[in-house]
Amino acid sequence: MVLKRGNTEYTLQSPETYCDHDYVEYFHKVPNKKQLYTFRVVKLAPAFTIDITTKVMKTQRVLYKMENIGGCEFLNNPLLFKALHETYNRLLVNGSYFKCPIKPKVYYLKSENTMSFLPSFHPPGQFQLSVRVKMAESRRPFVMEMLWKFKIVRIK
Repeated sequence: MVLKRGNTEYTLQSPETYCDHDYVEYFHKVPNKKQLYTFRVVKLAPAFTIDITTKVMKTQRVLYKMENIGGCEFLNNPLLFKALHETYNRLLVNGSYFKCPIKPKVYYLKSENTMSFLPSFHPPGQFQLSVRVKMAESRRPFVMEMLWKFKIVRIK
């Protein structure tokens, strides 16, 4: 997917998805749907945190990092987290807002227009953006992760 904004071209590879297969049974692209993803929560998730990291691909140097964002606090009032509020709304399918605790069932997310949330001052280069959902009750480092790889080029 390629998005042009002003003199900048953003190229996004299809996101990679991962899950722990304990709290989240699966997390993958919906077959025959371009930007729709599904995941199945199999155990009640009373609380969780979110880590967001952007790294330079070549050096793995961390460019941006937000850790331990209170997931339930965010879901209860996404406007408190202004930087994430717009992105959250773009990920939702048909306005299906999540509520805490997250109940066991099948959920959907869309990943269209995800590049448009990048700030215009983002430097050119190749990057990876990781969004990890973590739970203290899980033995794994995360219960879900979505990893975007993208390239930013300035057009002359």
